[in-house]
Amino acid sequence: MMSLAGAIASKAGSRSRLTPLPRVRSFRSACMQPMALPVLHRGGLRAMAAGQGLAPRLTPHSPGAGLTAEQETVYNRVLEDRGKTAAKGGFPVTNADGSLVGPWNAMVASPTIGSLIERMGSFCRHQNSCPADLFEIGILVVGAEWKSQFEWYAHERLALKAGLSPEAIEKIKQRVSPNEMSGMTSIQLAVYAYAKELHDVKRVSDATHARALQAVGGERALVDLVFTMGFYHQISMMLNAFNVPLPPGESAPFEEPDMPRNHSPASSSKL
Repeated sequence: MMSLAGAIASKAGSRSRLTPLPRVRSFRSACMQPMALPVLHRGGLRAMAAGQGLAPRLTPHSPGAGLTAEQETVYNRVLEDRGKTAAKGGFPVTNADGSLVGPWNAMVASPTIGSLIERMGSFCRHQNSCPADLFEIGILVVGAEWKSQFEWYAHERLALKAGLSPEAIEKIKQRVSPNEMSGMTSIQLAVYAYAKELHDVKRVSDATHARALQAVGGERALVDLVFTMGFYHQISMMLNAFNVPLPPGESAPFEEPDMPRNHSPASSSKL
């Protein structure tokens, strides 16, 4: 793959890179429960997701609305840390009502787990052994995979600041194959091929692994890249599940899929 192709293929080992998955409980009993219907929380039409026409499903949490001590700790930490990141990317960290934008309101909603997730996100950004332009490639691949509106909105800007070209960003959004990619350096392309293969095949070949390992600069950086992509899967899932809106006036980067209508809770009992 470009200038990196032949240099390392002979070094590719056949080591297993997977660990056993933990056992999970059956979801049968959960499926039998009545399904909660979407609720418009306080904030009224502020709750309509920009460009999507979807009502967010989380209550806006802000000091003015009242926060527990645990929630306040998470809220203030986000303001202190992510406020700088948001300013760099050119987007706000709070809404007009004082609640946090994007994924951070959810962290305040569930502060015990949310505080840990917030810390992981901070370390993925500020303590990452993988160069910023390369881990932003991984984040954008995740955002495109999920068609996550806010994730793409925020990280398109951060990726540009990190050194990715507008051409490459648009190609990632289109989910093109590595062979169709343009506007990237050979190092960036090796990382894109790695992220794309991992998402498409759910595995990585030895040759792709070896090229990415050299591209990022070593094992620790490649592990950090995978940790970072995994973290943003979690974030994108949360953003999509709760219809987290874009800032007012922003257009959705992705077309929203058609959702099934008139789903009956009774149908779940047949599982």
